[in-house]
Amino acid sequence: MYNNGVLYGAIQEGVHLFYIKESNTWKPTGTAAFTHFWLIDNGHWKLKRVLSYDHH
Repeated sequence: MYNNGVLYGAIQEGVHLFYIKESNTWKPTGTAAFTHFWLIDNGHWKLKRVLSYDHH
């Protein structure tokens, strides 16, 4: 995301995969979509907002 040609933020989207450990193996238990909003603050990326949705 840009403001007057200067980068100030970014949007990241993806899917979380959830697992549980049972008898020394990992079993998938669900998924969820996410959207993260990142901002640059004093030259450092900071995670400003997190949305987690569509849990199954």
